[in-house]
Amino acid sequence: MKKFYKYFIIGVVILFISIIGIMGLLTLGKNSETKQINNAKKQAANYQNYKFASAEFNKLKRSESNDIYYYGADGKRYIFPTIETYKSWFAQISVADIMEYDLNKLYETPLGGNVTLRPGSLMQTPTDPNIYLVVSNGQISAINDKALLTEVYGADWQKKVINLENFYFTNYKVIKPINTVFEFPTIPAQITIDEDKGLK
Repeated sequence: MKKFYKYFIIGVVILFISIIGIMGLLTLGKNSETKQINNAKKQAANYQNYKFASAEFNKLKRSESNDIYYYGADGKRYIFPTIETYKSWFAQISVADIMEYDLNKLYETPLGGNVTLRPGSLMQTPTDPNIYLVVSNGQISAINDKALLTEVYGADWQKKVINLENFYFTNYKVIKPINTVFEFPTIPAQITIDEDKGLK
């Protein structure tokens, strides 16, 4: 009988310790998830509050037909294919405020390609149901969890999605999707097009 009580007590102690351990792990996991959600929200806020470096204005030029170019550190010009792409980087600068140049003058500089949406932008195309997050230099990750989008970007997240025509989608490369908040990438609070493209 004494052995029974002995093993019973040992079993109760082990069970108690196991329960405490499991509760601790659950609490730790919850705290870690909350921390990740707060970090993702902070990055989303950084995107919304982005202010470009003043020197970046000098790299912008426009043609007589209002095509807008960014003059990169590699000595090439990069065109903004859509006004939405431009606004993702320079929402505070009106196109009319950018100095206008003669086309022949602009064409003296070789074309480097298209500017892609600023990292942190949410985007979608008409024939693709996925919502994508621009991670860096045109790399995009699908976020298909609407609860995650709501958690990070708010109930009005759909208003923050930039719609691009299908033919601009070729400027982007789809990488691993984001299925949980733990997979949410680091989005820089400040970045230039030169930095995003790795031109300097």
